[in-house]
Amino acid sequence: MSRAIKTLLYLGLVTGCIALGYAIQVAHTKVLQHAFIGGLIALGLFLVVLAAFDVSQLFGGRAREWFVQGGAPIHSAPEFERAQQLRASGQPLEAINVLREFLQNHPGEFHVMSRIAEIYNYDLKNYLAAALEYEEFLKHKPEPEQWGWAALHLAKLYGRLNEPEKSLALLERLETKYGHTVAGRRARKALEQLDEPGTQEAESP
Repeated sequence: MSRAIKTLLYLGLVTGCIALGYAIQVAHTKVLQHAFIGGLIALGLFLVVLAAFDVSQLFGGRAREWFVQGGAPIHSAPEFERAQQLRASGQPLEAINVLREFLQNHPGEFHVMSRIAEIYNYDLKNYLAAALEYEEFLKHKPEPEQWGWAALHLAKLYGRLNEPEKSLALLERLETKYGHTVAGRRARKALEQLDEPGTQEAESP
């Protein structure tokens, strides 16, 4: 359900409750009052259920992170800066070790896997290790935008590893399931280019 439709639904429910409340006050007979009260209860229950669902969606992910690592998620840490310094100084393996140790101490911070994959990919040119890291990262079901970018990088890595079937399947999944994300739109564009006549023949050599 889109945000606009949900907003209109909330407005409609609240307006309906107000209207029924006013109708109960001005009703001339007990029968009408009982009818309006029944309608008010029904709308009120639906409003409560809808609100409870939205609250659970909002805080469910945060609660899961609290449960996994026993505290609030950490989005910045000295280890990240240390790893970046090592990477910049030409020590990518040492940077990976720092991030691995951080991940062991904070298992809920699985987004670190994406950074490790980047080092394998761009610094060490170890495409297989980078692909395995991205695969493990996607298993943790990150947020759609994060999932999309990781999947897009993984699809490129599959191409470098001479696994076009995996690359194509992942692009199709990305376009189908996360087409609303920036990465999903890029996947759609890539698939459209592959479908253009003569593309595959031109790329074969």
